[in-house]
Amino acid sequence: MSIVNHIDEFLEEPVYKEYLSNVPLIEIEKIGDSKPIPLTENPKYPLDGIRALGLGHAIAGSGLGRALAAHGADILNIWRLNEFEHDLTYNTANVGLRSTRIDYKSSEGMKKLQELLKEADVFFANRRTALLEEIGLTAEQAAEIKPGIIYCNASAHGNKGPWVNRPGFDQVAGAVTGMMTFEGNDNQPAIPVIKVVNDYLVSWLASIGIMSALMRRATEGGSYRVHVSLTRVSLWLLSLGVFDHKYVEETANKKEGHEEIKPEMFTAETSVGTYEGYTDQVQMSETPEHYDTVLVPRGSSKAEWLPR
Repeated sequence: MSIVNHIDEFLEEPVYKEYLSNVPLIEIEKIGDSKPIPLTENPKYPLDGIRALGLGHAIAGSGLGRALAAHGADILNIWRLNEFEHDLTYNTANVGLRSTRIDYKSSEGMKKLQELLKEADVFFANRRTALLEEIGLTAEQAAEIKPGIIYCNASAHGNKGPWVNRPGFDQVAGAVTGMMTFEGNDNQPAIPVIKVVNDYLVSWLASIGIMSALMRRATEGGSYRVHVSLTRVSLWLLSLGVFDHKYVEETANKKEGHEEIKPEMFTAETSVGTYEGYTDQVQMSETPEHYDTVLVPRGSSKAEWLPR
């Protein structure tokens, strides 16, 4: 739940003036030293040999795992024993992810999580900062456990600043930054017709940050923190420009040259049956998306890495 702002109102908020106005869209920070770890030679896919351990849920976190899996990384996402997820969200955001359950709040579960982290190249999460501090998995702690780790977290309103402890999701970021008033108006705000606007953008942008950090690690070594926030992404989207409502309505009503483009789809046989879903829509000519794992039941994978 959040207050719906107009963009002009948000630009007067301390969280914008004191923090978000000075934060890059993708934050990459070296947080520790380690020896260089070269990327796989002559890979079949760009991220062959890369292991990513996740505490991803909903869309932004799990979608980050999906974005890395599309380029060949082995993704192992962790759920607590009785944790819940909506089927629709899971079935779309968790394409490409292996899925297991660990009670990481128990001493035995945390030991297992740390064992997996020691063999990982990437750790990602879109969990509350307080939770990551509680279980001892801040960026600095992860870098002590595994020097050379690329640690990525997606947040609602940033890693610092006056709203650092406020939880939020896609539509919260849209509401506070003024996206809903642009979609509707000041008196009657509206959720964009596509519902989810910022989440997958956070996933894709964060994956770019991770790949950039992996390239730096390969040449100069080091542990890195990567961070992207929903609210910062929403501000970036609004900065690209907003169409006038009247123009949009007139254009949409014209029959010639303005037909809806059908999305690209793919079909695969999985352990949960025939799966039909969306591709990421943007295809790389030399490295098209590919998933060794398409979809598995939540929590059905072993808590171990695949051979490199």
